Amino acid sequence: MQHARRATTLSDLPPADDLESAGGSAATAPVEHEQPQTSHQYECVIDLGSDNTHAKVIELVGEGRRVLELGPATGYMSAALHQRGCTVTGVELDAGMAAQAARFCERVIVGDLDTLDLADELGGDRFDVIVAADVLEHLRDPLRALRTLSAFLQPEGYFVVSLPNVAHASVRLALLEGKFTYRRLGLLDSTHLRFFTRESMEAMFDEVGLAVVEMHRQELDIDASEVAFDTSAVPDELMDALRRDVDARTYQFIFKALPLGRAGLSRFQELMRSMARERADLQKALAARESENAELREALAAITVREGEIRMALIDAHDLALRRDEELRQLTQTGDRLERAEEQLAELWQVHAEAKEIIAARDNEIALLRVRLERIAQSLPVRMWHSISRLPPLRWLRARRVAGYNAALPGKED
Repeated sequence: MQHARRATTLSDLPPADDLESAGGSAATAPVEHEQPQTSHQYECVIDLGSDNTHAKVIELVGEGRRVLELGPATGYMSAALHQRGCTVTGVELDAGMAAQAARFCERVIVGDLDTLDLADELGGDRFDVIVAADVLEHLRDPLRALRTLSAFLQPEGYFVVSLPNVAHASVRLALLEGKFTYRRLGLLDSTHLRFFTRESMEAMFDEVGLAVVEMHRQELDIDASEVAFDTSAVPDELMDALRRDVDARTYQFIFKALPLGRAGLSRFQELMRSMARERADLQKALAARESENAELREALAAITVREGEIRMALIDAHDLALRRDEELRQLTQTGDRLERAEEQLAELWQVHAEAKEIIAARDNEIALLRVRLERIAQSLPVRMWHSISRLPPLRWLRARRVAGYNAALPGKED
C-alpha cells in the first residue's frame, strides 16, 4: 500500500461503475442498514452488544456526534456510528477502501496523515469527536498528528483513541526468548511504526496537552495472544506475577482524552496520574495479598482435610485398640482357662501314673496267682483228683451234687 502524496475527496474517486466492480458502490449519502463487505484484513462486523474494543470506542463516541474518523478503512465503524445518529468525515490512506467507506460517510479525504495538510482540507470544519482507533501506531509522527488534529475539535470536543499494548505479557515473554516476530495482524502488526506502553502513551498525550479522562482496558489471557512463546520455559512464579499485573494482561487501551485548555490543568492531570499510579500499585499489592491469602486458604483447606484424615485415623486407631483390648482380655481369660486345664491335666497325669502303678501291682499279683494256680493245677493231689473224678461212681456222685446245688439256687425250677 503506497502513501498518497495529496488529498482527494469523493469527487476525485472513480466512477460508480468502477466502484461496483471493485465490490463497493459510490453513494453520496450513507445507506441506513447497509453493511460493508468483510474483505480487508482490518475489516470486521461490529457487535455493539459485545465487550470488544470497537464496541467500547463507539460507546465512548456517543450518539448524534459530528465525528472525524482517522483510518476508517472500508467504513465498518463509520456504519455503526451512522446508525447511532453521527455524521462522519473520514481520512483514509487507501483510495479503494475510502470508496467503500464513502457509503457511510458525509465526506472521505484520501491522504497520508503524516504528510496531509489538514488545515487545507478541513478549513474551518470542527468536530465533536476525533476517533483514532488503532491508527496512531501506524504513523511516523503521531505526536505531530495529535497536535495538528487538536485544532479541529469543538470547545467541548475530545479524542477517542485505541492503542495496542506492546507490554502485553506475551510480547515480554517472547522477548525473553529473543523473539520479536512481525505478523499480519495483532500486537506486532508488520505495518506498525510505533509501539506503546501505558506510560509512553500517557507521556505522549501529556506532551500534546491532552488529558486522559476515561480509560478502558481490553484484556487478553497471556496464553491466548497471537504472539507465541514457550510456556514450558516460564517459571510458575513469573507467570503468576504477570497474571496479577493488569498492564501485562492488557491487550489494548481504549480511552477518552480532552484538551487541557486552561492553565494549571496539566498540574492537576499530573496529580491525577500520580494517584492513578498509586492506585495501580495498591491494586497490585492487593492482588498479591489476595494471591497470598488464596494460597493460605488453600493451605488451610489442605490442613483441614489432613486434620479430618488424622481424626478419622485416630478414631480407627481407638477402635482398633478397643478391639485389641477385648482380644487381649479374651486371650487372658483363655490363658487362665488353659492354666487351669494344664493343672487339671497334670492332676490327671498324676492319677494316670498312680493308676498305672496300681494296675502294674495288680498285674503282678495276678501273675503270682496264676503261677500259684498253675502250681496247684500241676500238683500231685490235683492230678490224682482229676484221675479219680473220671471214675463212674464219682461222676454220678458229682452230677447229683451239681443237681442238688442247682436246685438250691433261687429262681431255679425243678
